Amino acid sequence: MNDHNIHLYRIFNEVARVGNITHAAKNLYISQPAVSSAITNLENSLGVRLFIRKSRGVQLTEKGELFYKRVKSAFDILEQGEFEIKQTERPEIGRLSIGLSTTMCHFVVQPFLKKFIEDHPYIDITLVNQSSYQTFKMLEEIGLDIGVTTEPIKKDTLEYYPFMQYEYIFVATPAYIKNLKLREATDIYECFDRGTLMLLHKMHPIRKRVDQYFYDNGFTIGHTLEVSNMDLLIQFSNMGMGIGYVIRNFVQEELERGQLLELVLEIPQIDRTFGLTCNKTSQRTKEMQVFIDDFKRTFKKIQHPKYNYSLLKKINTM
Repeated sequence: MNDHNIHLYRIFNEVARVGNITHAAKNLYISQPAVSSAITNLENSLGVRLFIRKSRGVQLTEKGELFYKRVKSAFDILEQGEFEIKQTERPEIGRLSIGLSTTMCHFVVQPFLKKFIEDHPYIDITLVNQSSYQTFKMLEEIGLDIGVTTEPIKKDTLEYYPFMQYEYIFVATPAYIKNLKLREATDIYECFDRGTLMLLHKMHPIRKRVDQYFYDNGFTIGHTLEVSNMDLLIQFSNMGMGIGYVIRNFVQEELERGQLLELVLEIPQIDRTFGLTCNKTSQRTKEMQVFIDDFKRTFKKIQHPKYNYSLLKKINTM
């Protein structure tokens, strides 16, 4: 078999595949007459008719069908060989599964992850969107590699690397505060409990602390809007729908611009952190170690709530 025959076979294979000389010519980036001439030359060389010409294309003859099966099989083998050779030149593809909440994905992991993927394109990443509690459970069952979570209460099986302190504060738009004061004809702190308070669901530990504070200080809350996650709380606060109890770190820019104002209530704050969590007993893969090392380099020390936003902004523009 010479190079010329291989060229003819390639043209024949494409014409047989699409059943049309014009379409085959476009796919092969050669002229229609060149395709027709190649088919004629091949038929003359083999001494058989391979196609029946029809008004809307071509149809393989019985002998053409038999020849096409052999030619197609040969080209399939060649393509598979090319693919296997190319695969040996690629780094081995690793896998990494990460559990995190919508809030952590939006405000922390998303900007970091963009650069991580650019630096490590051969790591397949699966993000599992869920609460920290659900992530802890999956980590304990070795159903995940890493979690970006709040600090776990049980640490006998989990390893935790804190990278960000956070605190909750009450915020509202200037317009909402002004309207509430006008409506109630009194100082904002006198009518605080008569506004619409936007809080996380009642089973959330932070919500329980807020409810206890209100009870201890004689607040009777009139209107509440329960929200399932921090992302929505922040969105609704920015929309002026009420007074939101949100994480300061994630509204720092709005506070600096005056888009949101902080309403200071002396609710006791416990030192709280976000961090990377993994199972102590699970085998540490190289993909896990690369992610942890990159994360630690990005967040070199525990960030204070009032200054963390500048770091996030810096990451996002890397």
